[in-house]
Amino acid sequence: MNNLKHLEHFFGSRDISLLTDSSALIAHAQHQSINALLINELSGLPANSVCITFSREATESLQQLAARCQSGQTLYTQAHAFDPSLKSGIYTLDLICSSDYRLAMRKQEQLLSLLDEHHVLRLTGDNTRGTLRIVNEAAPYAMIEEDIQASKGFYIFPLAELLEVHYTHMDPDEPRTFTLDGEFNVSGILCARGYDDPSIPPRLIESLAGLAQAVAAHGATAIIVDSQVRSFTVNARDYCALLTEATGPRGLHLTECAFGVNASIADKIDYRINSQLNEGIEGLHIAVGDGRQGYHIDMLMPGVVATPLG
Repeated sequence: MNNLKHLEHFFGSRDISLLTDSSALIAHAQHQSINALLINELSGLPANSVCITFSREATESLQQLAARCQSGQTLYTQAHAFDPSLKSGIYTLDLICSSDYRLAMRKQEQLLSLLDEHHVLRLTGDNTRGTLRIVNEAAPYAMIEEDIQASKGFYIFPLAELLEVHYTHMDPDEPRTFTLDGEFNVSGILCARGYDDPSIPPRLIESLAGLAQAVAAHGATAIIVDSQVRSFTVNARDYCALLTEATGPRGLHLTECAFGVNASIADKIDYRINSQLNEGIEGLHIAVGDGRQGYHIDMLMPGVVATPLG
């Protein structure tokens, strides 16, 4: 049975519902003694809920419910942008139930304090050594306890925002917020895209899925110079050409640098599954692509530690 104690502690209530547009996931959740509801059958939002959407339409319905009802506390993740399969949905639900959100948010506060005081950081880990330089005016983003309190009991938040602290540089015309250099050991990748995008050929989808499985099995080495991926190798084979094709106009320039704070999933994570919950794993993750034109591809580096340089 899935244990909901972390969600109960986060919401301050034992009254928690799973919302989704997958009848199969509903059946699975109910078998695990989790109250589960179909989004398109709701006239309002429950007091406390987590939501896994398997289609863009379901995400839009959820947002419309929230706008119309102005009540309830909801955390959501969009499986349709990653992998809308039942297997991935069940795995995602398991990680949602296993995540200690209060612990993660305490780790967020510690990271935010570090990033506020130090703008040049040494990054170290297993076969990893790098340097992160943060622009003085850049502010890291995280969904923190203060945001929860300010919501006064009504919010609909992306679940992933509770589990990381990040900098982004999605618009190439805007000043950079960070610069990253170094050699990094990558344990897994995540590939997010719009599943209704007809411009992405099936061949590319299959090639990226194959790369994700190879990284999960063997690991990868990413060499980053001036916030650009210069090589991405698995078993001595470089995949920069594939990543360049997949990410669209931004190519191999980094669009995100983030620190995951979800220590609770370390013994459950499966890098073979393309679930957004994986990116919260405690450590570092960086990304290429903006997800609007082509893929947004996260490179996950658990266990990487940031310390002040000098």
